[in-house]
Formats: sequence, C-alpha cells, structure tokens
Amino acid sequence: MKKSTILSIAVLLGSGIAMTSCNDFLEPNNKAQGTDADTYFSTDEGLASARAQAYYSLKGAALNAKLNCDGTDLYIPVRGKTPSEYARYSMVSTDGDAQSYYNACYSEVRYGLFYAEKAQRDSSGTVSLGTAEGHFIRDYAYYQLTQQFGGVPYVDHFVDKPERVFPKSKLDSIYTIMEQDLEALYNNSPLPAVDHTHGYISKQAVACLLAKFYLAHAWDYDTELADAARGTYTVKSKANFEKAAQWAKTAIGGQQLTQTFEQKWLPSNEGNDEQLWSIQYERNGYPGTGNGGHGLQNLYGNYYGEPTAVGQKGVGSSEQASSKAIYLWQPGDERYDGTFMTKMYNYKKGEWGTTGYFAYYNAKQADLDKMPYAYRYFPYYTTLAEVKAEVAAHPEHYTQGDYQNTVEAYILSSPMTRITFKMDANKKSLPEVANTSTVQYDHSMNIVGSGATVKKFDDAATQQVDQKSDIDYRDIVVFDLSDMYLTVAEADLLAGNTDEALQYVNAVRNRSNAGALSSFSAYEPAYSVPSSFGEVTPLDVILDERARELFGQQLRWVDLRRTKQLVRYNVAFNEFVSSVSDMTGVDGQIKWYRPIPQAAIDGNYSMTEKDQNPGY
Repeated sequence: MKKSTILSIAVLLGSGIAMTSCNDFLEPNNKAQGTDADTYFSTDEGLASARAQAYYSLKGAALNAKLNCDGTDLYIPVRGKTPSEYARYSMVSTDGDAQSYYNACYSEVRYGLFYAEKAQRDSSGTVSLGTAEGHFIRDYAYYQLTQQFGGVPYVDHFVDKPERVFPKSKLDSIYTIMEQDLEALYNNSPLPAVDHTHGYISKQAVACLLAKFYLAHAWDYDTELADAARGTYTVKSKANFEKAAQWAKTAIGGQQLTQTFEQKWLPSNEGNDEQLWSIQYERNGYPGTGNGGHGLQNLYGNYYGEPTAVGQKGVGSSEQASSKAIYLWQPGDERYDGTFMTKMYNYKKGEWGTTGYFAYYNAKQADLDKMPYAYRYFPYYTTLAEVKAEVAAHPEHYTQGDYQNTVEAYILSSPMTRITFKMDANKKSLPEVANTSTVQYDHSMNIVGSGATVKKFDDAATQQVDQKSDIDYRDIVVFDLSDMYLTVAEADLLAGNTDEALQYVNAVRNRSNAGALSSFSAYEPAYSVPSSFGEVTPLDVILDERARELFGQQLRWVDLRRTKQLVRYNVAFNEFVSSVSDMTGVDGQIKWYRPIPQAAIDGNYSMTEKDQNPGY
C-alpha cells in the first residue's frame, strides 16, 4: 500500500509541542509555538505548563469501553443497540476506535517525553522530579499500548519534527525497557512515597505499574498456551511472576483493606488511601472548567427521568452487566449494593434537590426511610416471597402517593422478574403486588428496566444530564489497593504459592463480607457454567474476584487476554460469540490483540502489512 499518510505517531510526536486547551492555565499565549519555545520552557512558568499538559494527556486514553469491555464475559450492549465490532470480533484495521486509542496513547508518550526532557534542567545528580513524572507517563502509555496492540514502535525521546521511520519493537524488548526504567525511577528519583489526593505520580504508583508490567511479561513470555478454547497453558518460568508479586506487595506496603466497599466509592471520599493513583478531574481548578469531564457514569445502566429536566438524570448507557455478571455477587456480598444503584427514589416536581435521584446525596436518612421508590432492584437469589415480605414490612417505599412515578421492582436474574403493584382509584400504586412477569435479559433490554445502574462512578454534583459525555468529574482510579491484592494473588498462584494466593483473595472477600474460602476448590459460582468452559480453576476464582471488585473499571478485556482466557470466556459467556472461529481472522489466526491502525502502518516507512497483528 502506498505510504501517503503520515504515521499517526509521527503526527503526534513530530508536530511540535503545541499547548492548546480551553483553559488559560494550559494555553500560555501560544508561547510554546515559536522560535522562543526553548526559552519559554526553560522558565518555571513554561515547565509548569509542560507538566500540566503531560498530566492532561492521560485523559485521552483513560476510557474506551469498546476496547476494554466489549468482547468479554461481563458486559453487553443495551437498549436494543447493535453489538459493536469488538463484541463480535469483526473489527478491522481501519477501525476508528482503535486508532483513536492508539493516537491518544502516543500523545501521552509525546507529552511525557517533552516534559521529561525540559525538566532535566533542574536535575541535581539524580533524576529530576519532572523527568521522573514524564518518564512514568510515557511508561504508562506503553503499558496501555502493549496490552491492546502487543509490539508497537518504541520512542525514547521527544521528536520535534515529522518523521516516518519508527520500527515496530518486539514486545519483550518493550517490557524489559519499561521495567528497567521504572525500577530506576523507584530507586533513584525524588518522587514522593505516596500521593492519593492530587493525582501526581508517586513511588507507590511506580510499584503498581511495575507489578502490572511484570505480570504481563510473565504471562506473555513465561507461559505457553496449550489450547485456546480450553484456556489451558503451562508455566515455563516463575521468576517474573515472583517479581510481579514482590512489586505488588511493595505497592501495598502492608496496608489493610479497612474501608467498606461502599465507603471506598463515595463521591465524598475521593482520594482515599485505597485509591493509589487516579487521573484527576475537577470542575474548578486544574484542569479547570472548559475542558469537560468524562462519561463514565453514563456507561453502565440508566437513570430514570427526562435527560433535559432540571434535577433528573436520564443518561443513556451503552453497556450493561451481562447475564453472567449479575450472578457474580453471592448472598451477603456488600459489593452488590456498593456497585449498583439498587434503590432509585421517586421524585416530586419542584423538590429535585431532596427527592428522586438527588435524594441519595441530599435527603436526610429519616426522609429516605419513608420515601417511595421509583425502581427497586433485588439480586437474583431473592424469592418472590421475600419481596412480598419486604413490601409488607416497608409499605411506605412501595406506595406512590403524590410522587411522580409508579413503583416497579425487579429481581435481577435471567430472565428478570418484573413486579408491579396494585393501583387505587387515582391510579396511584399501593404496597400490594398486582402482577409479575418475565423480561428477557439480553441486549434488547431498554431504559431503566434493563437493570440496575452502576453507581461506583456516580457524580453527585451533576445537576443535569442531557446525554453528553462531559458531565462526570469523578476521578478515574487507575490503581487501587484491592487490585494490588488480587495482583499478588494471581502472581502467587502462577508462581506456585497457592496458599498465599488464597490469603490475598480472602482478604478482599472478607472486607465485603463475602466469606473466606477454605480452598480454591470450595468456590461455587452461581452463574451457569457451560460444558465448553470446563472445570472452574483457581485462576477462574481470581478472575471472578476481579470481576466483582473491579466491575466497570475497564480492565476486563486486558485481564482475559493477559491470562490466555479470552477465547474460552467469550465462547462460554459472550452471546455474540459461539465458537473459536468467530474470533479467528481471515488468516486463520485468533484475534488476541486489537488491530494496529492501518494509518499507522501506511505512514511508517519502517512498517509493512507483515507488522499487523495476527487475525487482521
């Protein structure tokens, strides 16, 4: 193919360091774009601007539901939406989502390296703080790139002019370079030990990323796939798994899981000590108004209400918990109520601040205790008799009265049970069950009846939602404490330390009253296990634990690819994939990675079609 398109990485890295933003803080009168650029960035003001842009670049690849969620066992499209090409494994190399993600990651590389190089001026014998931060941002970008695309072009310096020669690097080479760089940052930089509240890089974040790199390195090069359909493999070496466990333990630093799961995710508790590193979003202050937020609260489920009505939240999701996912949470597990909005309160017109959605955050507990529901979601293990007993015990929640919505209840199972209530002469619902019906639980589900909304990322300060993506200013948690606990568990399991692996799994389970497992074999999932899936293994136990603990945090596709379970889980639980052939490309190879964007290949003199990932 003719090389007529400039490589996306070259566009990103070679077009100069233009600081552009709607925020004056990030737009220093275009001083970065002229002959005086070097002079400007030698000043404190210029270096602060470079730092701001480097951190801001992290937001470009912070979220991508298609790449991170579709084509897994946990999520399905809703509201009758057609499943994406990622859910069906029909994506091609010209796909725009893959290209956008690829470009956003290289933007991180670009701005990280620029900041690192400019910050060298304040070096005092060791790596400067700015250089350490810039290198970490570059290194984190390469973690994102390698997990989605495998081997990619590696750039080790800021490129200040267009270039078209960027050879594709081997995956293990990138892993090794990143591990060495990060270990140097941990041991020889002035990074603070921790920083949970400002979003700045800390040595704790470095240890987290090291654990992630070593774990990926171990799976990709120290295990050998035996059967993709069965997810079987052999372990050739334990060394990198042991390093992954070591660095995850370093990140943990002896810290215990002391908060309740609900507490951990409260909007008022952002920056808590279990959120080890987050990408920061603030309405006021850095990065300031005008830069928008993100749409994470919009992705998983629907709020009821008119989307343009003051005080209501009628956002339209694109993802929903799959029929397997709703069976993950077992009786007593507090993460179910901590993850999902199981009670949607009814509302009165003119009382938006204390009724309806905002009652969650603004109403007094005494008022909540008597406020009617609009929607109530019970977990799959709830019986109709138990629902009736709750209605009888708390009739105030199931009587519409002078509130706006008729009351509905659902038992989240597959199929779902929909419960309606009797009406009085004024067509107001009464606390007595009138009828039950079943609702098919699949991608045809619509609006609120599609299931409970994920509330982990809910932005309580949102006053109005009109299906835009720039209304959520919750921080995006990249590394958290429970993730590191489960990283230790996974690495220990593959290193042969089964007893310790179980201890870390149980620490996570005990925090949420899920109950400790006496052994991995004692685990009994509530979801239906098809024969194609085979026996539930200790690795499956850890993956289920990651699904419960980290639901919606956009880690699932990477988790399944890394552990060589991608094909097995999709064939068993993805309603759009029925066999290995559905995940196989025209070349007869399985699509283990996302396609390298065609534009990146066409515009690169050092890459050819042979550099494309298998399956494309």
